[in-house]
Amino acid sequence: MKEQEKRNKWVVRIFAFLTACALWLYVMNEQNPIIERTFTVPLAKINLAENMIVNNMPEKVSVRLKGPRTTISSAREKDISAYVDFSDTAKGRHNFDIRVKSNYGEVTGMNPEAVILDIDKLGEREMEAEARIIGVPGSGVTIGKLELEPARVTVKGASNRLAAVFKLIVLVDVTGRDKNFEQQANVVPIAMDGSEMHDLSVQPDKVQIKALMMKQLASVELPVKPVISGVLRNNYTISSIKTLPEKVRLTAEPAVLANLTEIKTAPVIL
Repeated sequence: MKEQEKRNKWVVRIFAFLTACALWLYVMNEQNPIIERTFTVPLAKINLAENMIVNNMPEKVSVRLKGPRTTISSAREKDISAYVDFSDTAKGRHNFDIRVKSNYGEVTGMNPEAVILDIDKLGEREMEAEARIIGVPGSGVTIGKLELEPARVTVKGASNRLAAVFKLIVLVDVTGRDKNFEQQANVVPIAMDGSEMHDLSVQPDKVQIKALMMKQLASVELPVKPVISGVLRNNYTISSIKTLPEKVRLTAEPAVLANLTEIKTAPVIL
């Protein structure tokens, strides 16, 4: 009888244990179920040689994690790292797997999973920057002189991209300007097709602009009209008057030239 009671007690204990496990699983599944969540995280470079550069690498990737809701809900983008390992990579086009590490949950997917990247040697090129004027200055003035300091800057980036640089431009906005001014502006590398090459860096990336504004001048060609003064002796008349040159060119502010139709000489005393 005692043996039977012992067996019954063990059966009850085992049954209670299994019931507790089942209840725990039920509660966990109901109250803290397994979920998935997608994160957008920065894509980093590791083990890239100092004299090499990567073209067309995406800035971010999507990573999907799976785990209990309490765990996944507390995860943040900073807890997940996505990277490409460039150890011993030579110049050229290569296929790389994207690797992910996470302190929360299980990584169940990423987009993209791999990337094709161009690896090139890092180079530099010294070039002269050009000012490009935009906007309309104040009434009656124009740009007299523009100076850039420094006039020559260094462009850095992939060697094949450096070879494609057509010019460096500095945009100078003169809208409404009517006095001399100084300002800083970015230097922008431009390709032959006119597109901006944002993957290249410029040192220094800003230059100092010194602009000299001057009154706007116009030029006009006017006939010369001689002015006669005095009276000729008896029996003398003027048969013709000719000036050399017959016309002269005047340069002045537009308002000064607006009402002029001819240029008169000093009086010619007869």
